[in-house]
Amino acid sequence: MRSIKKSYWAIIAVVILLLALLTSAGTIMDYYEKSKLEPEVELQQVLQKMPQLNSFRYRLQSGFTVDGREEVISRVEGETENGNTHIKGEMVNTPIDIYYIDRTIYNFDSFSKKWLVIESGTSNSGELLISELNPLSNFQFKGVQGIKKIGFSKVDGVECLVVGCKPSLQNQLLESLWSNFEYRLWIDYHNHVIKKAVLTAQNQRNDKTRLNIKAEFYDINKRIVIKPPDRTANSKK
Repeated sequence: MRSIKKSYWAIIAVVILLLALLTSAGTIMDYYEKSKLEPEVELQQVLQKMPQLNSFRYRLQSGFTVDGREEVISRVEGETENGNTHIKGEMVNTPIDIYYIDRTIYNFDSFSKKWLVIESGTSNSGELLISELNPLSNFQFKGVQGIKKIGFSKVDGVECLVVGCKPSLQNQLLESLWSNFEYRLWIDYHNHVIKKAVLTAQNQRNDKTRLNIKAEFYDINKRIVIKPPDRTANSKK
């Protein structure tokens, strides 16, 4: 009887030991993988891959801080697929619902309660200057300095490498109004995409005014279908 008990406890001990070894091995491998990550390389990879994405959804909030007082410029949720984009939310305290599809902008006018149709003349939402319709325009860099590894953090359950940098931008509108751009990027280093980003910059005319933009990306390369809004009644309730 004692020998049976001893065998039982011996088996339990071996199982516990094996589980501990497997856990520690996984931890060691995870630590090794993270230690090999180079922020310069990871940043370059995501900057190349993000413009090539076929589809994604995003949340974007922009605003500025003046003497410690925060003002919201926009707060939108959007989705894009193959150059077509739909955003909904608010800009400058005004509700917006905008589609960009095949060179055409459909903008719901909250005052007249009608859809306005505007021919844009551009073939892709990426050519539009509105950052809310083209969030990736915030990540088109002419050059990057001060790249540094900040650490690791999870976004939507995904372990991300957090990278800081100080780039110059191709976005002429931002470059004409702001300077001293600083980015913090949460990079999904397994899939080489940006999950989250925070941008701050300083106003060129008033150094006490700072720009703040926060973007989050999800449903990356998932199936998304964007169709023009139903305008049969040309209004919404």
